[in-house]
Order: sequence, then structure tokens, then C-alpha cells
Amino acid sequence: MHAEIVFNRPISAAYRHLGVAAPGFPGRFGPGQFVMVRSPGDVDPFLPRAFSIYRLVPSTGAAAPVVEILYKVLGKGTRCLSRMEPGQAIEILGPLGNSFIVPEGLGGTALVAGGIGVPPIAALATALAQSRVPRAESREGEVISGQRAVRLEVFLGGKTHEDILCVKDFEEAGATVHIATEDGSLGAHGLITEILEPFLRTSDLGPRTIFTCGPPGMLAAVARLAEARGVLCQTSVEANMACGFGACMGCAVEVRSDGSGPRYKLVCKDGPVFDSRVIKWE
Repeated sequence: MHAEIVFNRPISAAYRHLGVAAPGFPGRFGPGQFVMVRSPGDVDPFLPRAFSIYRLVPSTGAAAPVVEILYKVLGKGTRCLSRMEPGQAIEILGPLGNSFIVPEGLGGTALVAGGIGVPPIAALATALAQSRVPRAESREGEVISGQRAVRLEVFLGGKTHEDILCVKDFEEAGATVHIATEDGSLGAHGLITEILEPFLRTSDLGPRTIFTCGPPGMLAAVARLAEARGVLCQTSVEANMACGFGACMGCAVEVRSDGSGPRYKLVCKDGPVFDSRVIKWE
């Protein structure tokens, strides 16, 4: 659909926050869903880019809904996007894909994210917070899902402090935030899984579910930790996409099979959120 840029501002040297007014965009989305974005008329790069939805400001009166995404400037497509200004036309398609599923009796919950995988996890934390009963009835670090307190523990990892996003969103959702960076510039020095593993081993929070999104190496490590501890894990997989709805078959990911040969699912159509036990991790 045709849309218009409302803002496109820097968060840091590498990350930016984009807002797009999109008439006709649905009034809600599921955390984990994504949009395909491209500049109309561009032939280089020609293909659109997939971005997780960070936030949606519903339409009010004559104003169109505003779709918000966070993105990292990496290649030609995101460099072109970073130079676009308010008022310019842009094309957006979505929401696409599936979303995280919050099980009944959620119990203690770990949200694990790294880099540009943080926005859909922040959207999930916000959705959990908005579904709770009034804040006065919850203790620090807990949100209420139905009539039951859910303790939110958030684990954010990155190479440097620039990769740690949305901390304020998680704090406003009532979560306890744990941070690790590989260079030690913020939080603990090391990988975020080095903090997550002892939490899973020693926590007495009862039934737990992990929701995670981030780079492939992090997802694989989190999936292995979850499986070893018998913890359910929903993982949002990142992949390069050309269409966003299963026509091009370009975002196939190998899944576990029964031994009869390789099997694949499409990240855009079958995901991007999967039970971590389904994926065949490297």
C-alpha cells in the first residue's frame, strides 16, 4: 500500500526509528509480525526489505495509522532508507507472518533478544503489560496475565552498547532487564546466554517460557539451553525475503525431519515465529 514517511530519526550511529503513515493499515498487529518496505520507483535495490513491527499508533479521526519500525543501517537498502525524509512516499505491505503465542498459565517468562531482534520482543512485552490488571496489583518485575502474575525477565545482548535497544520499553512494562555486551561497554562483559544459562538453572519461578529474536547464533544457543532445561521456547527467525508471503520461496529454513530427507519451512509464510524445537539449528 502507498504510505508516507512521518519521521525517520537516528537512535545512534547505526540504528534509526522510522514512522510511516499507512492509510488502510489494520488497527492492530501481533508481536512478531513484520512488514515489507520499499521506496516506490527504486530499481537499485529493487526488492523490498522486511522489518519487524515495533509499534503501531492507531488512526485517529482523519489521521492514518502510523507503523513504527527500528532498523540498522547495514547495506544498500537500509542506507537508501536512512536518507528518506518526512513527507516522502514509501510502499509498505503488512502485517505479515505469524506472531508469538502466549500460553495459558504463562508463569515465569524470559524475553531474550539481540540487536535488531529487540523490537518484536519489546512489542511482546508491551502487549503483556497492556493485558494486565492495574499496576497497583502487581509487584516489581511482574505483569498480570488474566488473574495471574507473570514475572518478566528480559535479557538483551549485543556487540556494543549501541546494540542495546528499547530498555525504556521493557522497564515501562514492569520487567527486570539484564544486559550483556561482547565488548563490555554496557552491562556484563560477554554473551547474553552466559547470563541466561544460570538463570534457567537456578530460577525458582515455576513454569517458564522463553520468547526470543536475534542473530542466528544467539537463537541456536538459546534454543539449546531451553531444550536442555525442558523450557518451551518460541523463536522469531530472521531471514532475507523478496516477497514476504511465500511466492518466491527465498526464505526457506531447514527443520527437523523424521530421517526421510531434508525438510524446509518458509520464514515469511510459516513463521517468522517457530517453536524452537522445530528448527534444525547449525
